[in-house]
Amino acid sequence: MKNVKVSVIMPVYNVEEFLGKAIESVLNQTLKELELYVVDDGSPDNCGRICDEYAKKDKRVKVIHKENGGAPEARNVAIEKAKGEYLYFIDSDDWIENDYLESMYNMAKDNDADLVVTGFLMEYYQNGKMVTYSTKCEDMIYHNQNDFRKNAYKYLNNSLLSLPWNKLYTKKIIMEENIRFPKTKWDDHHFNMDYLMNIKKVVISSITKYHWYRSRKGAETMINYSDPKMFEKRIEHYEHVLKLYEHWNLLDDEKSRDAIDTYFVGRVFQCIQELADNKNLTRKEKKEKVKYILNHKYTNEALVKAKSLSAKFKILVIPMRMHNVTLSLWFGKIINFVRKHFQKVFIKLKEKEVHGS
Repeated sequence: MKNVKVSVIMPVYNVEEFLGKAIESVLNQTLKELELYVVDDGSPDNCGRICDEYAKKDKRVKVIHKENGGAPEARNVAIEKAKGEYLYFIDSDDWIENDYLESMYNMAKDNDADLVVTGFLMEYYQNGKMVTYSTKCEDMIYHNQNDFRKNAYKYLNNSLLSLPWNKLYTKKIIMEENIRFPKTKWDDHHFNMDYLMNIKKVVISSITKYHWYRSRKGAETMINYSDPKMFEKRIEHYEHVLKLYEHWNLLDDEKSRDAIDTYFVGRVFQCIQELADNKNLTRKEKKEKVKYILNHKYTNEALVKAKSLSAKFKILVIPMRMHNVTLSLWFGKIINFVRKHFQKVFIKLKEKEVHGS
């Protein structure tokens, strides 16, 4: 294909049950001038064979087989080969509606945009049926760099800026700025912070046509990130956001700084919540880690500067402000209890808090 408008990149690993639907959702797009790179990242199941079968049926499918190296490396390999004017990243266990790419492509071309950002849908399997929640945003076109930078804080706390698959990227910018996915936890956040550094025109769209599975039949509980080193990763996130806003000369902007620190406080509480539920740590180890978190300078600075915490979060962070380790862990346990035994209530509260559903 000579005129590839969009290169779609899909890292694949151990998702044979869902892979077909993800691939077909791309191939059935109303935008036909696309190529799909499916990167078999050393998957131990039948994913590699499934990818090859689709490549035989549709010449737009390009299969890359490689040793397992993780999603960041898989995406980076495909970036080097992609021929499209724009790049789109999709996870291999999710799916997109059939006019999603055409809608984003038209918005990018009509507005000469460096980036298109949309809302998305989150789907949970609850009580024998799928329940959908949406992350919404108002339609907005930022025609100049300063306008976008001053308003970017609005999209920080609801993950709109951190995720990769609700965006259409300009290939030229990625190559000229040498932006790649780093090999670290939540690499997409770092990729996006780097991409946002110097872009000018941005389109924000209210459409929600990406389906992100948060839980499925046979695994009804939400993902539990019980990583004892999560706080260190959250610090990396926080520092990258600070670096971005320093580059923009907006660290002293009141609204932006409030959003940054509110974002961080929420993630710090999540770290404590996950530590409270960690089965691999002793109570003493948990308390030591929580003490370290509560005494960290970033935590204390953020708790002071975060002014727009919701009423619910203002209550949850009371023991954090008091530097009360035991009470902080108990609050984490309470939230985990609600998540486990009253999942529907937990999800509604969570999505309303973070995503505005």
